[in-house]
Amino acid sequence: MSIRTCAAAAAVLGLAACTSSTTTEVQVQNTDAASLKASPAGVATTVFTDLESLRPDSIAAGSSSGGCVTVSTLSPSSFRYTFTGCLSANGGIMTGTVTVTASGTGTVVNNALFDVVVTDAIGAWHYAGTKIITVNTSAKTASLTMPEGQPFTVSRQVTADASKNKTWAYTTSLQADWSNANAVKFWGTYAFHQTQPAGDTVTVAIPQTAPLVWSPGCAYPSSGVLSLSLPPAAAEVRFNASITDPGVSLGCGVLTINGYRLVLGQ
Repeated sequence: MSIRTCAAAAAVLGLAACTSSTTTEVQVQNTDAASLKASPAGVATTVFTDLESLRPDSIAAGSSSGGCVTVSTLSPSSFRYTFTGCLSANGGIMTGTVTVTASGTGTVVNNALFDVVVTDAIGAWHYAGTKIITVNTSAKTASLTMPEGQPFTVSRQVTADASKNKTWAYTTSLQADWSNANAVKFWGTYAFHQTQPAGDTVTVAIPQTAPLVWSPGCAYPSSGVLSLSLPPAAAEVRFNASITDPGVSLGCGVLTINGYRLVLGQ
């Protein structure tokens, strides 16, 4: 691979991945927090964390949102979460709604319609679309997918420079287990495909042997590993409760991207 080709790949993911005859070197470029968040690796981590922290069904674990979430009943099988001033993984303020319609008994299918905006100092994120959460109530497990042919949309608007606006299609194939109330677990795969302007796809795998784990009182995972891929670049994201930081309660909300630290919610 030429140096120019490698540099282009690095710019895409915010990583450098160059192959010599014997080794592959992967390193993060621009390691300040803002650059890590804006890179595809950061988007595919922090936006995912936002979306899967907003789990509008019985698999939801503890939340740091406190009084910023209200629930209203629309019908015997439909209800709405309203978010007002909740803290985003990116550090912005979250507002909007998630409307859930449930069907079934032993196996409950929740169709969750998202219309959520996260506003930060630079602009806004908009999360829009439907997720299907199929819950086995007796086993306390669930699968999370999107309706076929209806990808979930994540868009970014930058107030000062519209040329930096982007849109992604977010798709998932995830499994969850909350049989242990103190450790809600997620594993599987998901992807972010840049659609506007047309771009590449970041794919992410969460192994069942190292799932994301939400603990009571944590709005973000306290452990787990993500493997991100945008060939030839790659990244490893780790959530680690043993990392402590001022203002981060219970060791929650700290991750590393290829070893470089990023505190969620800041």
